[in-house]
Amino acid sequence: MTQQIIMLDQYLSGINNHIYSQLNSRNWKINILNVPFPKMNILKALLMEFNLNIFQWKQNAVERYLQICNTSDTFIKRTIFCQKKLDKLYGKFDLIFQVSGMFAPTLEYENLKVPYVTFNDYTMALTLKYPAASSPPSQIQRWLELEKKLYQNASKIFTTSENTKKSIINDYNIETKKVILVRYGIPIEFNQKTTKLYSNNTILFIGRNFKHKGGFILLKAFQKVRNVIPSAKLIIVGVDKNIIQKKPPGVEILGFIKDRNKINNLFEYSTIFVMPSYYEAFGLVFLEAMIHKLPCIGTNIDAIPEIISDGETGFLIRPDDVDELANKIIILLKNPELSKKMGLLGYEKAKNEFSWNEFGEKIDKNLKELI
Repeated sequence: MTQQIIMLDQYLSGINNHIYSQLNSRNWKINILNVPFPKMNILKALLMEFNLNIFQWKQNAVERYLQICNTSDTFIKRTIFCQKKLDKLYGKFDLIFQVSGMFAPTLEYENLKVPYVTFNDYTMALTLKYPAASSPPSQIQRWLELEKKLYQNASKIFTTSENTKKSIINDYNIETKKVILVRYGIPIEFNQKTTKLYSNNTILFIGRNFKHKGGFILLKAFQKVRNVIPSAKLIIVGVDKNIIQKKPPGVEILGFIKDRNKINNLFEYSTIFVMPSYYEAFGLVFLEAMIHKLPCIGTNIDAIPEIISDGETGFLIRPDDVDELANKIIILLKNPELSKKMGLLGYEKAKNEFSWNEFGEKIDKNLKELI
């Protein structure tokens, strides 16, 4: 039985839970080492964005906090924190498994006596391709150097999309054989119904970062949709209800919903799922929509084309293309049979191509090769 250190990004997220459970079920003994972001980052963000308007202060502070966390200074601080923790545990583990590429304990351990692997769904090089890049220009080169060092020292690198795999190989000059594609899975037990209606004219959006997920573009497109289909509705989940100053007719903002059953009910009730992101590490929510037999509309960037088959399980549009987005929504709402056909094809694709069991099997097989 192998004792393994898994280093996580500050908290045990849903994805990290899946990694943990898949390895745990395959008899890996796991110790979890949390590597938090410096608490000072929060204070800095709050002070730098102080505003008497509490809502605006909160919104700006969150943006600033993310910017501070995506700097080489934070990268190095998290690295030092992790290295100190590993020093105390050294000799008590057989393998190191790091989740994310936002710190690099191997900077001090270039000749590790144990295998070192990372799990990455995105890279900074990919982030920099989009206007929403969040690292200050003065820090970018240093970050890329640190990130490259991390990948160079890793025994294997697991990643969830061909898009990110290509970035790691081409942008950081890493050997192809070291980078292993492991696709996320989908919990198909969510979908209990055998039939689904496509006549509700309801668009569903779920995403925490409304701006980066293309929420405001969707609002503009929805107004055009309402001019053609007055009964159309747009349900927005995952964002603060105050983010939209004046709610347009037909729009319902439900805020944050923790109840999984309520989320599932929204998927079942809705006609289509839309999230026109500006950048997207993977887009797991599209798989959730597909397993509920919803046709999906997303942008033609990052890993989204690996999930949505354009013209088959939904549509892909260019980011910021309001007219095209409105046009595709209208096509689906006006053609329930097309929505049904795409929804069923999406369901089959999600069920057949994205499996947590296969995800776990592939990681397990590659780790055992290293021990």
